[in-house]
Amino acid sequence: MEGTRLRILELLQKNSHDTVGGLATAMGLAPATVRRHLDILQRDRMVAFEEVRKKTGRPEYSFFLTEEGQEAMPKGYDHLLRLLVEELGVLTSGDLTGLAGQDVLEVVFSRLPAKLGMDNAATAESDNIDDRKDALLDVLQTEDFVPEANIVDGKLQIRLQNCPFRSVAMANTTVCDFDAAVINASIGQEMTRIECIHDGDPACVYVQAD
Repeated sequence: MEGTRLRILELLQKNSHDTVGGLATAMGLAPATVRRHLDILQRDRMVAFEEVRKKTGRPEYSFFLTEEGQEAMPKGYDHLLRLLVEELGVLTSGDLTGLAGQDVLEVVFSRLPAKLGMDNAATAESDNIDDRKDALLDVLQTEDFVPEANIVDGKLQIRLQNCPFRSVAMANTTVCDFDAAVINASIGQEMTRIECIHDGDPACVYVQAD
């Protein structure tokens, strides 16, 4: 998918429950044009809507992505599978002795950031947190997390608007440890997850720990 409808999906992923007016303003298009594209996205079950309660005036509706819409956004299931298979191939039986299935997953996911060169390699040339942040954002963007970085209340906050492993992560939160490990390895200090797509939040959000 490309063009106007993809842009609508991207905006709704970032700002869930937006209105026709909000989308039209953000895109610089006429509301009627946006409505036509929303009709097609609803037909394809990528977008749904609900009424915004107002005391007076005409009813207004807000739109949000369905699971089909979320899955239409960039995904990296094949990449994740390849990383897992490669890492399992180098683990020895001694690495996994006495571990249950879930523990094995945790061990494997904890090792994956090194596959992306995030085991401090990206930050080896600088101790500056801004340089580390920029290196992290480059990797996260390449991996289709659609990241944003902001300073909130004096602390660095990383927001991941897209989950390239969404359906897997919804079934097993161990996948979320991959995100956390990549972020912590790059920034060089603990980042706490305060929002999570798995829990129904619109994005996964990490903030510098106290």
